[in-house]
Amino acid sequence: MSQGDSERKKGFCKWFNVAKGWGFVTPHDETQDVFVHQSTIKMNGFRSLAEGEEVEFECRPSGKGLEATIVTGPEGTDCKGSHRRPLSKKRFRKIRCYNCGEFANHVAAKCSQGPMPKRCHLCKSEGHLIAECPNKTESRSIKEGKPTEEATKEETEESASCSDKNEERTEKSE
Repeated sequence: MSQGDSERKKGFCKWFNVAKGWGFVTPHDETQDVFVHQSTIKMNGFRSLAEGEEVEFECRPSGKGLEATIVTGPEGTDCKGSHRRPLSKKRFRKIRCYNCGEFANHVAAKCSQGPMPKRCHLCKSEGHLIAECPNKTESRSIKEGKPTEEATKEETEESASCSDKNEERTEKSE
């Protein structure tokens, strides 16, 4: 039996897994369930079937049973599909916009702020870019637990004042 000779059957969607893209249709004559893959569904956009949705289909025998070759809505119309959509593995992948410097869900071409001059995305200065930002090395030192220049100066001054106090104490005790 070729595809052109196969008869159209009517039935309903028994169940359909939107994440995997396949499911089963039960014919109205209650014969064997028919396997349906999303690639055989006639509809625009994301192809799926809603549970209980009325369909018309053509099928052919396969190694594991019957398999639908063309699935449409009643009288050849587009299928309605399921309202469910599969969850993506990475829901929101934040990317840096090269225009405004924000981590957001847009790129420079679609940035709402319009074209901006080149500038440092860390401190917003137009005098340098982020690679040469003096604040970047300071913030990196803090994150790594390394002392900054200011912190090193303060520690040196504190240790000097402590040693002066210790010398005064030893002189008094003698």
